[in-house]
Amino acid sequence: MKVAVVTGASKGIGRAIAEMLADEGYSLALGARSIEDLKKLAEGLETEVFYHYLDVSRPESVDDFAERALKHFGGVDLLVANAGVGYFGRLEEIRGEDFEKMLQVNTLGLWRTVKAFLPSLKKRKGTVVAVTSDVSARVFPRGGAYVATKWAARALVRTFQLENPEVRFLELRPGAVDTHFAGSRPGKPKEHGFLKPEEVAEALRCLLKLPSDVRVEELMLRSVYQKPEY
Repeated sequence: MKVAVVTGASKGIGRAIAEMLADEGYSLALGARSIEDLKKLAEGLETEVFYHYLDVSRPESVDDFAERALKHFGGVDLLVANAGVGYFGRLEEIRGEDFEKMLQVNTLGLWRTVKAFLPSLKKRKGTVVAVTSDVSARVFPRGGAYVATKWAARALVRTFQLENPEVRFLELRPGAVDTHFAGSRPGKPKEHGFLKPEEVAEALRCLLKLPSDVRVEELMLRSVYQKPEY
């Protein structure tokens, strides 16, 4: 049975991806800061699940989670690096601590997580899915700090791929998604331009079913109600 790791798994896109992977028969190692939410999720999944506290902004937390997950399963075949945070405002106004938090989670957190699982992924010729954003290759007002962390994440994914050809790296770039992101609450109408987390998970399901000699390097998806911007 294949083993998948999902970070930021307690809510939103991470939760939907975990549910999809369980449906596809993967065993799961789930990490997030909310243990109660992880426990509830694990109890509803019909597969073997290991879950543990994970804060990707803290190196010791990433190392501890990876060590426990690898000890539990012996190795991993798929890593979905989904953890992310967002704070918004003009560049001259955004708080330094908010910018630093995004860098720690969205950029360094991605780097730490991939690095921790990379030896096992290389042995199993596995796959890394980095959930970034449709803004990882564009900019917009009041989003410069957030966008900078996603552009950096994109650079990391591409460099990891160049340096590790035996692992397939996919940058999954969803547009606006109806989640708890940036302090909002789910329930926003699709007509306002939001994808549902389950739709992002379904897109990933299709890609994971491709033959092992196919490498999809990025996928950008948005609601038809979201304005196309590039």
